[in-house]
Formats: sequence, C-alpha cells, structure tokens
Amino acid sequence: MISSAFDLGEQLALKTIEYKLHQDLWGVYNLSAVNLDFATWTKIKYLNAAGTGLHANVDTVPNNSGGLYLFYLECPVITGLTEYPFYVGRAQFTAGQNLRKRVKEYYQHYVLNNERPKITKMLKYWGNELHLAYKTLPNNAATIDFEKKLINTLLLPMNDQIPDQEIRQAVQAF
Repeated sequence: MISSAFDLGEQLALKTIEYKLHQDLWGVYNLSAVNLDFATWTKIKYLNAAGTGLHANVDTVPNNSGGLYLFYLECPVITGLTEYPFYVGRAQFTAGQNLRKRVKEYYQHYVLNNERPKITKMLKYWGNELHLAYKTLPNNAATIDFEKKLINTLLLPMNDQIPDQEIRQAVQAF
C-alpha cells in the first residue's frame, strides 16, 4: 500500500504513459490483407506471478515461424475494457530468429540493462500485468510490412522508431 500522497504522486509520475490517438492515421494504411482483429491473436501472460521470470506460457509461442507481437497491459479492474497496447514488434523467421526466440529476448536482454529504456520501464513498472499477443504471418515480407504499418498507425508509447519519415518528424516536432 502507498504510505502517503507524496509516494502515490511519485508512483503516478513514474508510471505515466502518453498515447497519441490520431484517428486520421488509423485509415492511412491498407491493413486488410491480414485479419488483425485482436480476437484472432493468441494472448498469453508474459511474466510469472512474481515478475521475476518468463511465464511458462511463453514456451508455447511458435518457434517455427515469424510474425507480429504486441505487449499490452491488462488491467483486472474492468476486464475486456482496459487493455492498453504498449509496443508492437516483429520477428522474422530465419535460421537464427523466430517468434518465440524474439519475444524471450525482451526479458532475457532488456530487463537486465538500460539499452532500451522504454522497454526496461515497461518490464519494470508493468511486468506483473504485462501480456503478450502474437500473430504468425506467412512470410517475412508480410511481417515487415505489417509491423511498419501498425507502428505508423498506432504510435504506441514504447515504440521508439517510427518508420514513416513525415509522421516521425511530426511526432518529434511536437
């Protein structure tokens, strides 16, 4: 429990996330080639109950394909209404990379250092409520294309790189 209003204020400041909701961007890119309805994504808990390691369900993520993954926060207060997307990424399928390996790397690598501060913050402050959704895609070209389009469309708070130069410049300017 928070012991004072100051402590609560400090915690609120540390956990403040900014979303950029721009409905005009939602329709700019053609995303109809893949069913991106969130109901079609496979969803799992990302970290164990203590937040000290990966949840056992992470081992069910396919290691024989690539695709998209989305880290999101699931708030248990009003279930189904309070799911906050944090970060979208891609995993290409190559001899050295696959979907399972890529999503494991976030905990195994970024939680231990500050190489990617936003990812470290996501894992540190929201790890216990952090979930992972993933969708396999048929080939690497589709994976790369849809990740770019989703990042440019959603502008999620933990994604640092915005592929579209004009959108990136606009975000940086304001």
